[in-house]
Amino acid sequence: MHFDSAGWFVAILVLASCTAPAPSAAPPAFDPADPSVVAALDSMVALAREGADNVNADAALAPLTPEDGLTFLTGDVLLTGKDEVLRAFRETYAQIQRQRHAPITRQVRLLAPDVALFVGLGRGTFQDSSGTISDPVGLGTTAVFVRRDGVWRLVHFHQSVAP
Repeated sequence: MHFDSAGWFVAILVLASCTAPAPSAAPPAFDPADPSVVAALDSMVALAREGADNVNADAALAPLTPEDGLTFLTGDVLLTGKDEVLRAFRETYAQIQRQRHAPITRQVRLLAPDVALFVGLGRGTFQDSSGTISDPVGLGTTAVFVRRDGVWRLVHFHQSVAP
């Protein structure tokens, strides 16, 4: 059997097409406790807590880079939209002089590479406009963050107050 150069070329192409493709690089392992994400969210929440302690609604929400469609749930109140949540925080903060709360524990867990759950427990007090300081209350917080374009954004926030 005699092959000319075109025949060899076709034979090489046929053989090359039969080989397995080169293995692709494995995606990075998913770590639900990624320390860099935990540190980023801890920092954001600490800044938000500082704003809340200073009864500054804008400073409490801004570090969390809330989405426009943010939902907030507390007690039997469900608010939807960053502007509505901010308005409610401003109205609430106008009635108190200061508040203090200290974190007790928290867990940060990635549900997917760009979705994180922040759950925390704390204890705090508030001082109303007359100067009366409340008894300490327990605070339970759940926040859902989504990373968009490299920025973690708050999409849902729930806070419960317990005696």
